[in-house]
Amino acid sequence: MTPAGNTGANAPPLLDVDRLSAGYGKSTVVRELSLNVGAGEAIALLGPNGHGKTTTFETVSGLIRPTGGIIRFDGADISRKNPTDIVRRGLTHIPQGSQLFPRLTVQENLLLGGRLPRAKPHRQAALARVQGLFPKLVQRRDQLVGTLSGGERQMVAIGMGLMAQPKLLILDEPTLGLTPKVRSEILESLHEVRASGLSLLVADGDIDFLFALTDRWYLVELGRVVGSGTAAERPTQDEVMAMYVGGTVDPTTTRGGTDD
Repeated sequence: MTPAGNTGANAPPLLDVDRLSAGYGKSTVVRELSLNVGAGEAIALLGPNGHGKTTTFETVSGLIRPTGGIIRFDGADISRKNPTDIVRRGLTHIPQGSQLFPRLTVQENLLLGGRLPRAKPHRQAALARVQGLFPKLVQRRDQLVGTLSGGERQMVAIGMGLMAQPKLLILDEPTLGLTPKVRSEILESLHEVRASGLSLLVADGDIDFLFALTDRWYLVELGRVVGSGTAAERPTQDEVMAMYVGGTVDPTTTRGGTDD
């Protein structure tokens, strides 16, 4: 197993989360959680529902104020920055449920994603890139987003995120409720995104999707990192199932190798 917090490179990580604690009101959900994402890396966050993955993402993107720890992005402390400032710095968060503008068209939603000052000069090139990644969005460009299928809405959400010209894209459950065919299409598109050098931080219930996309992973239980490793050191299927039904995977005994 590789230790959490080590990118294996001399350069500092693009995102460095150090002993983060956060929650809602008096309830602490994330407890001294540490992880990092290097430039060009794709990182998976594993763990059962309700154990802190979404809270971690919301805290990193400024939607929740941390109660402890430090979040550094691209060399700057963003622990107390507001979401708008964080997006402007190049960190884009696509939350679970694809929060879009249902009464606007596909094209209008995408263009809204490119409204930030850092993105405006590149908006037409970014739009062409998104349309190349998701050809269905060209066919649906004048259709109201509220009339799209779930898979098409997720494509719009990812497209809006890319329009913002991020350095890091956080994806929370991007394949939730989608058919295997659409999951495969989104995986293929995200592989192309990765090839451009964009960093990813992803949580998803489809473990095979995660391991096919990412370089490293962190295992989270009760708001803490309890294991980590490379894609080649993925947990076995039995260990993943134990984690998702509430058991703990011992990071000293997790075996490497893939699970067919």
